[in-house]
Amino acid sequence: MKKLVLLLEKKFEIFTENIAIILGHSFSFFIAIVIVLWWIGLDIYHSSSWHVLINDLVFSFTFLMVFILQKMQNKFSAVMNAKLNELVASHENASNRLIKAEDMTEEELRKLAIHYETLAANLEKNDSLTTSGSIEHVIDTIDKKNEEEKT
Repeated sequence: MKKLVLLLEKKFEIFTENIAIILGHSFSFFIAIVIVLWWIGLDIYHSSSWHVLINDLVFSFTFLMVFILQKMQNKFSAVMNAKLNELVASHENASNRLIKAEDMTEEELRKLAIHYETLAANLEKNDSLTTSGSIEHVIDTIDKKNEEEKT
């Protein structure tokens, strides 16, 4: 059952990523404009009331904004990921596992967040503002504890 849930979650992540890419593409926006113009043209052709026409115009504006906002979000995410990947790659104490973290599953990201909470707690114990730590040390410590428990 757990494997089925993981498989469905992975497929849903792939599906949502693809939908976000499609909705953020310029061609999708142009298709949406054609649909809106066709719809508004039908309203005008069939002599709909002003109320219906204004309602459709507001709906059309909202519909088109979905594509514009998704395009901007895709661009912003790509830029932010590139900048963060550069920062992680350039820092000698940083964990390289964070490069391309956007490709991790939600479960992997939850585990990583727990490791960072552990790291923050360990650094708080030191009471030093200049102490730095790496997630790799936390993961190594947890792995060693798991191996000791198995033996």
